[in-house]
Amino acid sequence: MKLKKLVPAALSLALVLSLAACGGGTTNSPAPETDSPAASTDSPAASTETAAPEDDGSLQRVLDAGVLTVGNEGNWIPYVYNEDGTGDLTGFEVEVAREIGARLGVDVEFQTADGWDPVLAGLDAGRYDVVVCGVNPDPDRQEKYACSIAYAENPYCLVVNGDNTDITSFEDLEGKLCINSPSSAAGRIAQRYGATTADGDLTAAMEQLNTGRADGHINNVAAVEEYMESRPEVNVKIAAIYEPAEENRYEIESSVMCRKEDQSLCDGISEVLQEMIDDGFLYDLTVEYFGQSVADSTSIYQ
Repeated sequence: MKLKKLVPAALSLALVLSLAACGGGTTNSPAPETDSPAASTDSPAASTETAAPEDDGSLQRVLDAGVLTVGNEGNWIPYVYNEDGTGDLTGFEVEVAREIGARLGVDVEFQTADGWDPVLAGLDAGRYDVVVCGVNPDPDRQEKYACSIAYAENPYCLVVNGDNTDITSFEDLEGKLCINSPSSAAGRIAQRYGATTADGDLTAAMEQLNTGRADGHINNVAAVEEYMESRPEVNVKIAAIYEPAEENRYEIESSVMCRKEDQSLCDGISEVLQEMIDDGFLYDLTVEYFGQSVADSTSIYQ
C-alpha cells in the first residue's frame, strides 16, 4: 500500500508497529520473525505482554512539513550531477530520492555538497532529514545512524595511471597515495590495504592520476566508466575490481542514512524502498542508468 494513500497520523504508528528496525544493511528486506526461547518465569523481566515501540515522531514531522530534505554529494556522474544545458540536478541517487518523496506524498529538496566529508556532517547538524548518496551501511555507520534497507549495489574498482604497471591489484596499494576521502567507504578500503588517503572528488582524482601526482583512486565502476568514456584524453585505466568477502557485502550496498533518533522515518523509507524493489522501479532505474547486465546481477532485485 502506498504511504501517500494513508492518513498521516495513523501512518506513523502503523509503520513503527509493522517494520523491523533499520541498520542491518546487508539485506533487502526486514529480517523475518523467528521463534525464540521463552523467557524464564524466574526472571523479573519476564512478561506475557510485549510493549509496542515508541513513535519518535520523525516520519510524522516530514509528512506534516510536506517536504523531505536530502543531503548528497554532487559532481558524481551518473549518481548525482547537473544535467548539461539545464543545470537541473539528476542522476540515479537523485531519482531514488525523488521517488521516495513521491511515495511518501511529500516534495523533495536537495542540499548538494562539493565533497563527501560535509555530507554526513550536515546530517549530524540537522541541516536535512536524510542522506541519499550511495552510502554503504558499514558497521560504524550502523552504530551511529539509522540505516534503511539496501536499495542498490555498487561495485568498486581501483583506477591508476594508464602507464602504471606496478599496481595491478588492491594488495599493491601498500604505501601508495589514493585520492579518496579518508572517511568514505572507498577511502577506508584503500586504508585497509595500506594506502594513504587524501580528499578529492572523482574529477580531481583523475587529474592527479593523469599527471602522476597520485597512485590510485577507488570509486564505483559505473562512475569511473562514465568518466573514462567522456574524457578519453585522460590517461587512466581500471587496474582491479573490488570483491568484498561475503560478510563485508555491505561495502557495495547503498542505504539511506537517517539520524539515529529518527527511526520511524527510517522505517517509513525502508517500506517504500521495499515497494520500489518489489514493483520493479529500482530494477528499471538501474537498467536506465547502468544497463541490463548490472540490473540482472544486482542480488537484491532477484
